[in-house]
Amino acid sequence: MKRRDKRGVAILGYGYMGSMHLDAFRLIDETPVIGVWGRDPSSAKEFAKKHGIRPYGSLDALLKDEEVAIVDVCTPSDTHAGLSVRALEAGKHVLVEKPLALSLRDADRMIEAAEKTNLKLMVAHVLRFFSDYMRMKELVDKGTIGDIAIARAFRGGSLPPWNLSWFADINRSGGAVVDLSIHDVDFLIWCFKQPVSRVYAKAEHLTHKDMTSHDFTLINMRFDGGGIAFIEGSFALPKQFPFTMRMELSGTKGMVQLDNQTPTPIKLYSGSGTQAFAPEVLHWKPTLHPLPLDPFYREIRHFVDCVIDDKRPLTDAAESRKSLEVCLAALRSAKEGAPIKLPLEGN
Repeated sequence: MKRRDKRGVAILGYGYMGSMHLDAFRLIDETPVIGVWGRDPSSAKEFAKKHGIRPYGSLDALLKDEEVAIVDVCTPSDTHAGLSVRALEAGKHVLVEKPLALSLRDADRMIEAAEKTNLKLMVAHVLRFFSDYMRMKELVDKGTIGDIAIARAFRGGSLPPWNLSWFADINRSGGAVVDLSIHDVDFLIWCFKQPVSRVYAKAEHLTHKDMTSHDFTLINMRFDGGGIAFIEGSFALPKQFPFTMRMELSGTKGMVQLDNQTPTPIKLYSGSGTQAFAPEVLHWKPTLHPLPLDPFYREIRHFVDCVIDDKRPLTDAAESRKSLEVCLAALRSAKEGAPIKLPLEGN
């Protein structure tokens, strides 16, 4: 098929991420957004009216619509597996928000459905598409810091208000481990290019003790090659604290650091000296959202290209299963108070 051919998109979910994805799809000529479906018909209708798209009265109606070639799953995490499998079996390509699922059994069910239907299933691990993290990965791949030995990451802010109704339930979200720290787990697996052999973690209820979901976590990952990663994730910070992302990769030839709260977020320490710089970003469409669309545009542009050109997505289900396995091992480690070896059994 030629690139100018259109692939209609339907959004599942009408919340924050649904809005972000819709705006990004609309920057791409080949992907007109057809409509939206959600479990609350009134909210779906309101979302549809706001964005000038069609509200579907049922999921069946959406999946039977021949105009829809792509289904974008932006619903609570515990619904990802069931909705994705239904969409794949209906002949639709699927982009699903992270995490892939909340169990390895469900993840494998999704992988099997994508393989059986020969359709694209990509998980929206958007961190790989942030321009500063992309530059960090580029420096690693060029061998600028040598082989990574130690990695440290922090990701945190206050509890997001838009998903509290389901996030508070550990069985629906996976808490700070699966909802938040999975970003850094996925990126570090990408950088180390090695399997994770052992996970040790702590997960706590520091400031939101009325939730079953943890709001703070510390994760230690040991890679097959001997490298170590330390990841801290927190939703336990005050509302006034800006959402902060930091990462440090220390290798045999140097170190690269990232801090999104500085004007020049990347610092490189290597044989050529010290450099501080901000990577270029793509232009973005101004909206009411607090973040620029650049990473979401890059992510969704990549997915659309994979659909059109029949290429494997960077974060397909098989790749995304790796970070899910680590996070599930972290939850088990926090519960049992002991290190957990991978591969994980019984999840």
